[in-house]
Amino acid sequence: MVYYSSNLLVIFRYLKTLKSSTHSHDTCPSCGRQTASRSKCVYCSTVTDLDVKSLQFENFKACDDENAQSEFPENMRLLNPKTNTEFQINIKKVKIGRDASNQVVISDDTFTSRYHAWITFESGKFWLEDLSSTNGTFLNGHPLLKRQEIKAGDKIRVGHTELSLIQKNEN
Repeated sequence: MVYYSSNLLVIFRYLKTLKSSTHSHDTCPSCGRQTASRSKCVYCSTVTDLDVKSLQFENFKACDDENAQSEFPENMRLLNPKTNTEFQINIKKVKIGRDASNQVVISDDTFTSRYHAWITFESGKFWLEDLSSTNGTFLNGHPLLKRQEIKAGDKIRVGHTELSLIQKNEN
């Protein structure tokens, strides 16, 4: 009996090392728990493979300078009617979320992710894209399943906050 139990223990340890070597784990930056690498944390639903460095303001500004086009409309804004706050869209990539590094910060809505969505300006058009947010992004009341073109008058909902894309006349 002792002989069999020691063999089972050796087999168990071997299988455990195989299992741990085939599955790499990362630590979730939000909650600190172990999660499978390049996936969402099952505890707090944070995307661990999101390249946060690429979302920093300096990278957007550098990208904006490289792709400067004269057709960029200077009078586009996002309006939060609840707080009557306007956010000017003056660069080619605008992040929306709770984190203070975003260009559009929605700090009072806990249903908004830290990096929820972004608006980009490419080929003369504005585009809206969800950044794998927990509660999703909605465009004119419909869930945003892929990157969509947006225009003045569209309603964007992140968390429980609705934003309107408006074009201000400079007259």
